[in-house]
Amino acid sequence: MSDPASPYNNPPYGYGYGQSDEIQECAGDDQPLRVIHAGPSLLRGGAEQWLVDLLRFVDPLRVRMLRTILTTAEYLDPALAAELAIPVEVGQAAALRRAAEECDVLLSWGLPLDDYLADCRPKLGVYVAHGEGTWTRAMLERSKRSLDHVVAVSEQVRRRVCYDVATTVILNGVDSSRLGRTRTRQAVRESLGFGREDFVLGFLGRFSPEKRGRVLIESVSRLPREFKLLMVGWGAQRQSLMELANQCIPGRYAFANGCSYLGDYYQAMDAFCLVSSEEGFSLALIEAMMSGCPVIATPVGCVQEVVRDRINGVIVEGTAESVAGAARLLQEHPSWRRGLACEGQVYAEHTGHARRMAKEYENLLWRLWGEKYPASAP
Repeated sequence: MSDPASPYNNPPYGYGYGQSDEIQECAGDDQPLRVIHAGPSLLRGGAEQWLVDLLRFVDPLRVRMLRTILTTAEYLDPALAAELAIPVEVGQAAALRRAAEECDVLLSWGLPLDDYLADCRPKLGVYVAHGEGTWTRAMLERSKRSLDHVVAVSEQVRRRVCYDVATTVILNGVDSSRLGRTRTRQAVRESLGFGREDFVLGFLGRFSPEKRGRVLIESVSRLPREFKLLMVGWGAQRQSLMELANQCIPGRYAFANGCSYLGDYYQAMDAFCLVSSEEGFSLALIEAMMSGCPVIATPVGCVQEVVRDRINGVIVEGTAESVAGAARLLQEHPSWRRGLACEGQVYAEHTGHARRMAKEYENLLWRLWGEKYPASAP
């Protein structure tokens, strides 16, 4: 497939730096590292939100993000692209080879870089492993010749995916401005059809098979009528999940879209549930904790590094019975539930901010650059 005309001189989405003579300078002294990001998609998802948050907090005096390259045009959300502070280029092999020649650091995820770049190696190649599954491992295997280092978003991802390559673990962080609220808890719950005495289990994220939304519906179906379900998100399974909820828990659920003011939804929940079969680092998990919402989670991805069972959250097996059992315990012990929420909020406030994450990426990229090109390091 040939690349379309490069749009980064006059970007159709977002805004940012145009190509200039300055791009030809090398990093070092007082010059920032020039970084180009590349990935397969720009949709509403964890990997893409990671990029939005990284761009928002990275120090441009240390790291200058030139643009992002998207290899699959169908996987472009123009609204999300407009949130980026850099141009978006749609392209494949030619675009990635040009990027490898222009930038100091090619920062990528989810791509078989070796297939695209062939013998055109970037000055410094860094791959971000966002998931713990076989797909992430397969993409990493097909990128090894083009890489100098890997970032794993959790220790579990490092163990399962990056076990044979040089890897640094950097936990994701979130931009807490997304957690703003526009109404009271009661007003939000009333707008969703929930009453004061209802106990609302919630989910926020992508409706896809690995998120196991069906398990949440089945869990609520095993509980008394005062237990309700709030599903906030987007994705291919939305319609089928709505149909299943209407069959299994009629009148006991609500679906909503949410891209901003997420605090409205988290405050409407009595417990946030993450029952995925696999994860890398769930941003929604940290957002829920930061919002003071107790969490019920399966031991996937970052969960065992973030959640201390029955201290700042509850870890379950992932069956409908185990989720329902945890929900009952939280309902029956409100003081304990509030304690879990407080402990979770303390952890998230200390560790979960995107500014901390961005600083760790800056430090890592400069360390790797200095090790590879010591003469040009400041």
